[in-house]
Amino acid sequence: MALTQLNLGSELGLEILHQRWYALILYQLDPVPTDFMDLRVTVRGISTFNLLLRLKHLQKWGLIETLPEDDYSYRLTQTGEMFHQILRELEDWGNDTLENNLSI
Repeated sequence: MALTQLNLGSELGLEILHQRWYALILYQLDPVPTDFMDLRVTVRGISTFNLLLRLKHLQKWGLIETLPEDDYSYRLTQTGEMFHQILRELEDWGNDTLENNLSI
């Protein structure tokens, strides 16, 4: 049977990778809480409104969370940590591929 569509999980993963802001936000976060204003400084080129919108989507997907006592600090969930690791592995693969292809 020919494959005509990816499963929903793959679609979500590709959506996160396709929309660069999601990946950039996830790349800047870790399990230690990050204040919104610090995140705003490290993710350059996105408006405050769009950053808040992307953060809400990432929360809805279960990749990040806020602290109960501080709605303006964000951290990766366990699922977010898994995706963060995928981003690092993708970066390593890309760097290795570029290095190998440039040395030919």
